Amino acid sequence: MHASTRWLMAEIAIIGAVLTLLSIAGYPLILPYQWHKLLHIFGAVIFLGNIIVTGVWMALAEQNKDKPTLHFASRVVNWADVFFTAPGVLLILANGLIMAMNAWGGLLNTSWVALALFLFTLSGIVWVGVLVRYQNRLIQLSSNPVASGEQLPEAYFQTLHRWYFWGVVATILPLISLVLMVIKPRFW
Repeated sequence: MHASTRWLMAEIAIIGAVLTLLSIAGYPLILPYQWHKLLHIFGAVIFLGNIIVTGVWMALAEQNKDKPTLHFASRVVNWADVFFTAPGVLLILANGLIMAMNAWGGLLNTSWVALALFLFTLSGIVWVGVLVRYQNRLIQLSSNPVASGEQLPEAYFQTLHRWYFWGVVATILPLISLVLMVIKPRFW
């Protein structure tokens, strides 16, 4: 397992611990509401920005076909998750849950909050359950050919194309959540 993947798994555990502590404490307003809103929006910006840019970056790296570039891009995508995606998730969830519990009557009382959280959770399941594993595999598959001068194996490109597919799924879901957060439609 690549070092960036280990860091990412540690961050995911920290996110789980923070959310558990907030739940136990009853999601208190730690800061004034507007600060929670600002941190929530900042989290969404770095989260969505990173997941969109890394997909584009990998596609551009693949067009280049240069082995060192593909290996570098594979590693940096994982590190970008460490520095941007995971912190963005923490800011979105912690502040979003605090605001939902204090200003919107809870998670299930407001339909757009419940649906947005459900879609965001699905995106997280795809990210942790599928994408992180593929990212780690891309790093592994590109390591030896770069060092030895061999061609990248076909498995690299198969994994990369699966990563693209699931990456699109994991990107569309939080984009729909964003629309729900802005529009605030009532479903029930």
